[in-house]
Amino acid sequence: MSVPVATRPDARSLPVTRPRGRTAFLLPLPVAAAVGLEAGASPQATLTVVAAAVSAVVLVARVEWAALAVVATGVFEGYLDLVSPWATDWLAAVLLVSWAVRRAQGPLHPHRVVALGVPVAALGLALGAAFVAHPLGSDGARTCATYAELALVALVLADVLCGPLDPRRAARLYVLSCVAASVCGIVTAVLTERHRVVGPVESVDTMAFFLVAALPLVGTLRTRPDQRAWRVWTCLAVIVVAGVGTQSRAAFVALVVMVVLAVLTGALALRHAGALLALVTTGVALVVAVLPVSVSEVLADPHRYSDSNIAERNDVRRAALEMTRAAPVLGLGPGSFALFHQDYRHDGDGLGERELDTAYSTLLESSAELGVLGTAALYAGWLVPAVGAHRRRRRHRSQLTSAVLLALAGLLTASLLESEQFVLPLWFVAAMALAVGRPPLPRRPLFAVEPGEGSSGQVGPRS
Repeated sequence: MSVPVATRPDARSLPVTRPRGRTAFLLPLPVAAAVGLEAGASPQATLTVVAAAVSAVVLVARVEWAALAVVATGVFEGYLDLVSPWATDWLAAVLLVSWAVRRAQGPLHPHRVVALGVPVAALGLALGAAFVAHPLGSDGARTCATYAELALVALVLADVLCGPLDPRRAARLYVLSCVAASVCGIVTAVLTERHRVVGPVESVDTMAFFLVAALPLVGTLRTRPDQRAWRVWTCLAVIVVAGVGTQSRAAFVALVVMVVLAVLTGALALRHAGALLALVTTGVALVVAVLPVSVSEVLADPHRYSDSNIAERNDVRRAALEMTRAAPVLGLGPGSFALFHQDYRHDGDGLGERELDTAYSTLLESSAELGVLGTAALYAGWLVPAVGAHRRRRRHRSQLTSAVLLALAGLLTASLLESEQFVLPLWFVAAMALAVGRPPLPRRPLFAVEPGEGSSGQVGPRS
């Protein structure tokens, strides 16, 4: 009598409990909208509720999908706000729940995330101390909650990127999202009177901030060595044209810094640097062709342009510096800059009438609100993972590691000229730097002895 041999199931086969198509996830959405319309309820509210429920069910089951959803939708925050003002926060909460569910089953990897966990803990302590020293009610609590959300998302992303989610896959999806947002921004810039690439975010500088991080990572779109590079160059051209269309000075300075560092470190060949320069020149020519009136006004009256724009930004930066001098250790409290910066601006210069809530510098705004301690903890969360990534790049010469470091360098440069601590790119790239710079070998047990390390002192049996 033959005994049946157990066969190993195909790895590509899907479990019975998992849906076999995306239609199972998308079908409830139009059905819910139709039911809500028929029942007299708001179709948009019904669609939003069902979409939230479906996304929770789908994303909680797979932490990789939840992480990719947060990474991909960061640049579309403006469009998500049209659906619900809590859409971005909902995805972040789903990611945290999905991570907690997956973490309850065991660790995701044998590595540590101390390089990011310690600065995040220090930032939490600095936030708490600044809030206790200068409580500003709901404004301060809202700022603390935003910092906490981004820091926790960065920690979870770092943990997931070190484990089941390939960093190259996350970078590829981020670049594709930025390309799609760039196309949306270019189309709206051509059709509107403003003629500036804003995209699906709140401001042109925020849009440029996302594109600065995507530019060095565009090489991840090439998944095979034999794959043609025309897709990469097409996406690169779209990102560069959209970045030039934002007319962001911070993005231009960051681009120059990244190109110089890439050439000096050997990550970018001179011919590729020339091709990138040609793309930037083409983008500038396109902007000049689309905006002949604005450019002519700037050239005809540069003093008026300087007074209305550059001087105003420098004035609020000086106000942030004065606020830092007033409370150098703990700052004036989270959210204090938007409330009190008018008291520290120069009177009589005609620039204080406009209401602003940003210092046009992450460094100065964080120091005004959190003091030197909070600013040091904030930047440590971005710089400490870069140290490990830099060490690994020097040993292994990884192209992905070089691209992540270039992206982080560009973002940190742009953060000195714009206040972008409350958007995703810096936190995501810091998590990427921790993932690509992790040690190659897991930790060994405390009393483990590797083969060939020597005798334990015991005498072997006699022959």
